Amino acid sequence: MSYEQSALIATGTTAAIVGGAQAGITAAGFSSIGPVAGSLAAATQASIGNVVAGSAFAVVQGVAMTGVVSTLLLPATIIGLGAGIFSFIFK
Repeated sequence: MSYEQSALIATGTTAAIVGGAQAGITAAGFSSIGPVAGSLAAATQASIGNVVAGSAFAVVQGVAMTGVVSTLLLPATIIGLGAGIFSFIFK
């Protein structure tokens, strides 16, 4: 497998993982303003009661509120594509 192919596969895989993670977080009902009423996230929070800082629930909600997952998609894509294009041009 060539360097270009590896870079493009890595870029696609990263984009799929990051995009899938964001979609999963949103589908579970985590949003930028807190759990969506009637969602799995809201039901989980209700069953937990007092959410402890640093818990899995708090971390996922923090990611949804800050958009950290989605902000990783563009740089990862640019780096992977850039590496592939650079390798293709300067064989």
